[in-house]
Amino acid sequence: MCKRLIFSFLLFLFLRVSFAQDVSSFIVVEETSTDLYIAKNWEALANYGNKAIGNGYDYFYLRLRLGIAYYEQKKYMKAVKHFEKAVKFNSSDKLALEYLYYSYIFSARESEARALISMFPIRLKYLIKPQKNKFFECFSFEGGLATSNQNRIFKNVDINGPLNIYGEASINNGMSYWQAGFAHQLGNKFSVFHSYSDIKINFIRKINANNKDTLDNYKLNQHDYYISCVNQFKHFSISPALHLISLNFGKLNANYNLSDNKYIFNKKDTSFINFASSVSVIKNIGKYCHNLSFGFSQLNGFVQFQTAFATTFYPFGKTNLYATSSIIHLNEDYTNRIIIMQKIGFKIMPKLWAEFALTYGNMKNYCENNAFVVFNTEDKILSKYGFSINAPLFKHLEFSLRYTYFNRENSYYRASNFDLEEVKINYKTQILLGGIKWKL
Repeated sequence: MCKRLIFSFLLFLFLRVSFAQDVSSFIVVEETSTDLYIAKNWEALANYGNKAIGNGYDYFYLRLRLGIAYYEQKKYMKAVKHFEKAVKFNSSDKLALEYLYYSYIFSARESEARALISMFPIRLKYLIKPQKNKFFECFSFEGGLATSNQNRIFKNVDINGPLNIYGEASINNGMSYWQAGFAHQLGNKFSVFHSYSDIKINFIRKINANNKDTLDNYKLNQHDYYISCVNQFKHFSISPALHLISLNFGKLNANYNLSDNKYIFNKKDTSFINFASSVSVIKNIGKYCHNLSFGFSQLNGFVQFQTAFATTFYPFGKTNLYATSSIIHLNEDYTNRIIIMQKIGFKIMPKLWAEFALTYGNMKNYCENNAFVVFNTEDKILSKYGFSINAPLFKHLEFSLRYTYFNRENSYYRASNFDLEEVKINYKTQILLGGIKWKL
């Protein structure tokens, strides 16, 4: 009995001393972080606050001060983490909500900033005056031309081969493109983007038969409609998309007539509709933005399943420098392909941004950017690289310029032992696009 009393007394003394030390340490953390905050010693406050949290001291005011310390250093992505935690401790604090809102804005996370508005008290909405949701949020337009060196290459190719019987080729001779789109903000957490685009690819159909060349110029016309939406949840967003593609062209063909012992030419008109669909899940975590997407499409008579994972890293916790790495798995007709993409973007000056991108892998019937861009050409795209410039020069108006260089593989066919032999040939295309975006 005596031993139990002694043990209980010692345990009581231990808990009392421990509690006193905990209270004392909490007071030290509170006083020190407050002094650093008042002195506006933001770097020291950030270092001290992180150490305090690491030692188990985690509460509203410490997170708020730590968030402000990073915000004042313009490290907005780091600030987001602490303001989110502060709002979790106290969701009605106007100062924490205001700082979190602007940290989202300066971290290029506008959809999350809009979703946060639903938590604002009336007084805070009046003070900040966030931009109202508009049915017509913005209008965008881009267009440009593509050139190809394939026609020059074929001038030095004997398409009917050593047998000198028959040969045929479809030669890419350039492209024109334009696209117009609208964005609609349908509430704080839901937005829609849709666009129409027109693509015209010029081809030269070359057939060598009956001991002479027959040339025919024809045009592939493609009309596209694309629609996607963004549904912003508390910690992530989901964006489904659908891309409809209508194609038509009339291509010259040759058929051998046995009775006349020569080739007969006819032009066949072809038209069909393809589609591509995708759903993308985006999650921001500190300096990283992760994007997981799944796609399903039917292009050129084949079915494609596509899975992609991309990570964007902001090394300084700001949007003025970032790198995006993507790996894509594409399954088409039970054949698997891997495509790798790398992007690097940075701010050149206050209103001028640049981005460089490299993509490697067989991109035939491949979709990117949540199925907004569809490479449904019959030729293989083996690699592409390019750069883009974006200039938000005015409050409501942005300009953009994009250049892309493609390495492609095409085939032509020639007679060989009473059959057609496929012969592969590499060529290059280049595309230059200019665009504007008008925010209404």
